[in-house]
Amino acid sequence: MAKKPKSRAGIDDVMLMPISPSQQKKQRRLWVSVALVVAVLLFLLGGWLGAGGALDASESNRRLRGEVKTLDAELETARNELAVFRADSELTLEAREEVRQEIKALQDQVAELEEAVLFYKNVMAPAGTEGGLQIEKMTVQQDNETGEYRYRVVLVQSGDNRSYLSGDISLHLHGEKDGDAFELNGSSWLEDGSETRFRFRYFQELNGRFKVPEGVVVQAVDVDAESGGRNRYQTQKTIKWQ
Repeated sequence: MAKKPKSRAGIDDVMLMPISPSQQKKQRRLWVSVALVVAVLLFLLGGWLGAGGALDASESNRRLRGEVKTLDAELETARNELAVFRADSELTLEAREEVRQEIKALQDQVAELEEAVLFYKNVMAPAGTEGGLQIEKMTVQQDNETGEYRYRVVLVQSGDNRSYLSGDISLHLHGEKDGDAFELNGSSWLEDGSETRFRFRYFQELNGRFKVPEGVVVQAVDVDAESGGRNRYQTQKTIKWQ
């Protein structure tokens, strides 16, 4: 019986066939490859931080450039293997959902690698490009058990990071209450234990919690970061409320 032509619309239209041993072996090799790349990332990051900034900045940057180049090559290999895996995935109907989950997991792994490589490149950005204090990432998530919101702010010093940056961040809540504009500024409205003070050479993560006042419809959250001393920088980032 002639095979039905494969649709190009997506994985939903693929003609499904039994999993062959070669395909299973290819899946295992792909998982091992991605796991090794993630392990290398974590090892390099741990070794770099463990040195405590004792290495000369220029030598450290040269090493990091070589490591990023290697990671770029590994990332490209992972992408190619993922493309081959998707093209060769002709499976039975019973295994279809399982393969979808595997592909999604691989896509998430690739996205994490891309984010890690971008993070490294941003930290070691050469002099002459935009440098200094930057808010690399900010997230706000609700704790369903307590109703509180947890924030996570990642600060980096890109470019010339031979000296330390120190300062504070402040969060600003914007919204409406009873039809009028409503704002909360500073740090007094944050829960106890929330981190707002920073001091770092390469990067630092700050975490904290806050509650939204009753009756307030939140529209956005701003975070301002400002360093003092000789290296004075100020930067700001906004998260639109979902």
